[in-house]
Amino acid sequence: MRTILGILLFLSAAAAQAQMAYEANPPQGFCMQNFNAYGPLYAPNTTERMDWIGSLLISAPRCRVVQLQEVWNSSNIDQIESAVGRHYFISSPNKDSRIGVMSMFDGEVKATWTFDFNINNLGGFLDEIRETFGVKKAFHIVQARLPEMNEDFYFVNTHLHPTSTEIRITQIMDMANWRLRNPHLKMLMSGDFNANEKSFEREFMMAVMGLHDSFADALGGTYPPGYCTYCETNPHSWMPGNHILDYIFVSNAGGADTRIKATAGELNMRGPLAEPLSDHYGLRVHFKIADGDGVLTAEQWQQRRDKTIQLISQAEQILVDFGDRDLKPYINELQSLRYQMQTQQGEYYNYFVQYR
Repeated sequence: MRTILGILLFLSAAAAQAQMAYEANPPQGFCMQNFNAYGPLYAPNTTERMDWIGSLLISAPRCRVVQLQEVWNSSNIDQIESAVGRHYFISSPNKDSRIGVMSMFDGEVKATWTFDFNINNLGGFLDEIRETFGVKKAFHIVQARLPEMNEDFYFVNTHLHPTSTEIRITQIMDMANWRLRNPHLKMLMSGDFNANEKSFEREFMMAVMGLHDSFADALGGTYPPGYCTYCETNPHSWMPGNHILDYIFVSNAGGADTRIKATAGELNMRGPLAEPLSDHYGLRVHFKIADGDGVLTAEQWQQRRDKTIQLISQAEQILVDFGDRDLKPYINELQSLRYQMQTQQGEYYNYFVQYR
């Protein structure tokens, strides 16, 4: 049996190489892997799938950073830790609460933090089920330095609300508020954002937090037709159509006068089983540390400022129209951001001007 398993693991590594939707020969740097492991109670063959996921994460070429979502059960967390533990420092806040995220680093980890989102539901039926099982959304931060880096970065791992635009806006604002209190290091943020590549939430998040979509950058700035991390051909999918829902975002504000630059990207982690490993596919992006170029021209900066004001106003109106009193603090925060952008002063504006 062990011999058969060893052969299967070898084949899985080979399959991992064959399943890439986009592949390049990246220059010296590091890569980051993100994957929603599809591990709640309704998912099939969880134990078997976690074994395959663990084997794929350590198959060559192995990434310096791995961030997972939807690893809920303690036994499945143990499976992943056992499979990859000799290769990585593992931060598993999902052991202490049902937030599902875990992060792995082949490098020096300086500190970790975890923050629950202030709003995880607004009273919907599915939200009530999540409350019953104690399932929450959160964001997890690791301050780390990889061997290729001469500076510390923040790595953020998150999973946003699956259905509500209003809740996702508040969760984006929670992360933006954390970022404003911690602006001094560059940041890579990955996860399942439950917002497709054409969604308001993605556009709003990138504008308000000063983010680049690294995979889109590696593809030349846009996603070609047919790209998806959540695909209608996947038998586990419950949404029609093809969607990009999983991202690795980069913020180059803060830190040394350098820039994180995406050089290549891959869609992977489809899995060697008869059924896919998850209802999502994995995302891997290769990066290098470049000189601190990429400064916007005066015209580009003004266009970005105007667009950000517009998106902040749209987010404010979406929350106002929903009419829930729990959203009032976020409406007030959005009004404050808009005022700072209009008057070109304040904490948020000072962060905004660092975008590059």
